[in-house]
Amino acid sequence: MNKISLTFFFLFLIILSFVSCEEILLVPDISKDEVVLVAPGNNIMLSSSGVTLSWNSVENSEKYELQIAIPNFDAPQQMVLDTLVSKNSFTQQLNIGKYEWRVKAVNSGYETIYTKRSFEILNNDDFQNNTIILLTPTNNLITKTAIQKLSWDAIIGASSYQLQILDENNTLVKEQNSDATLINFTFDEGKYIWKVRASNGTEQTLYTARSILVDTKAPNTPTLSIPVNASTTTNTSINFQWSRNPIIGSTEKDSIYVYTESALTNLNFKDKATNPYNKTLVKGTYYWFIKSFDEAGNESPRSNVFNFTIN
Repeated sequence: MNKISLTFFFLFLIILSFVSCEEILLVPDISKDEVVLVAPGNNIMLSSSGVTLSWNSVENSEKYELQIAIPNFDAPQQMVLDTLVSKNSFTQQLNIGKYEWRVKAVNSGYETIYTKRSFEILNNDDFQNNTIILLTPTNNLITKTAIQKLSWDAIIGASSYQLQILDENNTLVKEQNSDATLINFTFDEGKYIWKVRASNGTEQTLYTARSILVDTKAPNTPTLSIPVNASTTTNTSINFQWSRNPIIGSTEKDSIYVYTESALTNLNFKDKATNPYNKTLVKGTYYWFIKSFDEAGNESPRSNVFNFTIN
């Protein structure tokens, strides 16, 4: 490698290093901040196997790394949990025993040191204070799949679980007792709240709830209007217009597809579009159609194909 090449190589490395440093400098430094743990208090003894760990938010953090060990991190017998969470609280079902937990805040460039505390679960006498942890489906799910696996974590000492499903008018659609932690249910179209509580025969926990929107219907097929089919114009600024009757359910959106030949193999552009949609094009003949999609993943048939020519 000659001297000129070496000079450019080292210059490139310097520039790359400078850019990398600049990127890091744009990320707030949280390394000197501290995660303040809120609950449970240090060395507290609990009579419930459902433990909600909480801490104060750290400004400019993106997530928190939460770990739980038995009995502590200095001489761990088992790492019970090691996870990243975006909120400043986390609920976990744990067996009777001694635990140590710790949290640190992280962002894309920095992290704080861990803050840790200890607690012990003596028994599950306060059964009603347990919290059901729902697993699937995720909260606020919007889906086109009607059959759903409703599942949750087991509660120590629970003999049964009560499931309730309510529609958006708060009308009870389904109520079922089960000793299992999973129930398959087929939803009709609409928005629902599903909730579960546990019972040990004499006491019940509070319900934990999630929402779900089921939308299995494809959007209606759009109808094209402007530019009129087989029309000609000298204006390169094209105003596309169409119509579509919306269907109640998840949010619906349109996409425009524009081609330069009738076989629809040479795509000029496609874009998310709101009626009316304006685009500047060069002279030529174009073929276009609209398809509609909804948030649940359904899609309409494509509209008729119109063509127009810019002279």
